[in-house]
Amino acid sequence: MLDQLFFHRIQHLDKYFSPKNIVQVPNIGDISLPTPKELSVYHKGQLSLFPKESGSTNLKWNRDKVAFVELFVSVHESKAILGKNGLPVSKKDFLELLMWFFNIRISQWSRLLNSAMERKIKRESEYLLELSTIYNEMATKRL
Repeated sequence: MLDQLFFHRIQHLDKYFSPKNIVQVPNIGDISLPTPKELSVYHKGQLSLFPKESGSTNLKWNRDKVAFVELFVSVHESKAILGKNGLPVSKKDFLELLMWFFNIRISQWSRLLNSAMERKIKRESEYLLELSTIYNEMATKRL
């Protein structure tokens, strides 16, 4: 699944971002210079999500692990995400992809979610309520 994500992103970049005229710098030893394609992404103001020679992205989840699991399990349960073949993606594959994408490791996400639900008096997610409040405030500001 990760291979498909990489190939899709590369095809997207190749299709929509043509490299600008970039002056080639002579070889100056072991310094790794960005390729013309990498530079074109920076010139267009795009975030480089896949750094060169790295198996991870530049994004990092900045909330609790419970918030991560509650958010993305809810997205999965809403059936908003389907595979390319139109079939549902397994919850495990979906969460593993997102854990990789956001550089977060959760070894037993189902146990984490179950224990969080058992601890709560109300069956509400504080993080999802916070997101709802933020969205409502944003919508109010636009009116």
